[in-house]
Order: sequence, then structure tokens, then C-alpha cells
Amino acid sequence: MKKYMVIFTLAMSFFAFGAEAASFGTDVVGARAVTAFQEMLGALESPPVLDEAENAWVLTAPDGKAAFRWRRDTDGNRPFDVYLCFDAEPFIKAGLDVNKLPAEMKSLLESGGQLVLGSRLSPEPLVYEGDAGPLSSFEQIVRRDRDVIGYHTALDHYGVTVSEGSLLEWARDMSKNDKDLVFVLNPKVFIDAGTDPARVEGWAFGKVTVEDSRGRKSEADKFLKPFNLR
Repeated sequence: MKKYMVIFTLAMSFFAFGAEAASFGTDVVGARAVTAFQEMLGALESPPVLDEAENAWVLTAPDGKAAFRWRRDTDGNRPFDVYLCFDAEPFIKAGLDVNKLPAEMKSLLESGGQLVLGSRLSPEPLVYEGDAGPLSSFEQIVRRDRDVIGYHTALDHYGVTVSEGSLLEWARDMSKNDKDLVFVLNPKVFIDAGTDPARVEGWAFGKVTVEDSRGRKSEADKFLKPFNLR
């Protein structure tokens, strides 16, 4: 049976690898990130589905309260190419004043009923060899936008950054990890808009250790939603 859990204290260190790779030949992290992503997708009770209107793959969290989306193509006509969507209600109940959100976030919330954090990627059209499935679309991100893919040493996770301080992570080896999939949010925009982070249901809040591309460590606040898929 699929399980999910919220961890109230979690030590994490994020490392972003900035070198873009044209191929996986010598990019061990990039290659393994794709393999681990494939294994994680295979462990999901509900596999990603295609949102044809958005031309994006949708990976829904096991609790149904959050999702990771990544585009099948980057046509430049959409606000984001990779993004996290999650229920606004827990944040509103914790004091979020939607009128204090950035204009784009408020607009997206009003149009879709969910909070959204995301970013644009390389604008060149994607070129597939074979089917444009969820894994091959993700592989395009690793090949073309290598700087958004990183490795989290402390929890042995790979991750894709969707906006500053917000990302999706998955275990390198699910057989040795009980946090197979983790949604990570930068809480600043929500706190600035009145959210009491300790009252947001379904998300853990706490200080985590982050590590930049030079190996310098610091602490930062994060919202976390981890899941054990096996």
C-alpha cells in the first residue's frame, strides 16, 4: 500500500550543478537523475498523465494535494515550463492574504484555484527520438537545462528546481530511502503574505541546510511534503 508522511524536522542540503550537458556521456549526476526519476515514476500508484490543454505532464502527489508539471514542448506561449501546483486552502486557513501575493501568483490562483510556483526553460523546440512520453520529456530538461538539476547529498536525492528555493526531489535509491518523493517550497512569498507557517496543514516547516554550487552551507526555511512510495 502506498504511504505518505510529513516529517516535522528534516536536515537537507541542496547542491545545484551548473554545467549544462549536451549529452550524458560524462554527466553521472544527470544520467542517474533520469534513471532514478524513471524508477520513481514506476513506483507511483497513479502514473503521470498528459494535460493536453497545457501540453504538460502532471505528476500528482500521493495525497492529491500537490503536483509537479513539466511541459512536453516549450512553445514560449505559456507562463511556465516546469512548475509546482498545490492546494491553496491550507495556506489560506493559516492566514494567507491572497491580495498580498505577487500579481502573477494571484492571477493564477484566481484562474485555477491552486497556488503555482514555476519558471521558464530554454525556448528552443524540443526534438524527440521516439515517443514524447513523461520520461523523455524530463530527459529533455536534463539535457537542455542542466543547471536546474541537482543532487541533495544529505538525503541522497536528485531534484529539479522550479523557482528560487522551490523544487521536486526524488530518491536516488528507493530501497534505501523512506523519503522517495519530496515537494519543497520556499516559504518567503507565503509568509510575506501573512501565512503562519506553523499552521499550514499537510506541510512540514523548518530550517534546512542548503549548499550552493561552491559548497558553501547556510540555513533556510522550507515547506516540505515528503512521501514514501514503497
